[in-house]
Amino acid sequence: MSLENGRDLFRGVLILVFVGIASWINLTIGLILLALMGVMILQSVITNWCPADLFLRRMGMKRRLTSELEQNS
Repeated sequence: MSLENGRDLFRGVLILVFVGIASWINLTIGLILLALMGVMILQSVITNWCPADLFLRRMGMKRRLTSELEQNS
């Protein structure tokens, strides 16, 4: 799995967790967390870096370009 796919997986899980918080625990907190997630996604698109990268790289995930070049070698 590439770093980009890991980011998408991480985002999807967080969004589902935040929707669950909004539904079952507290609507205000859930909406604040969802808004924060939206800001983080926008920041990631602009800078091509996500704070989750720190965690995902430690798990051994690499950028897609690097992964594809290694497979072709």
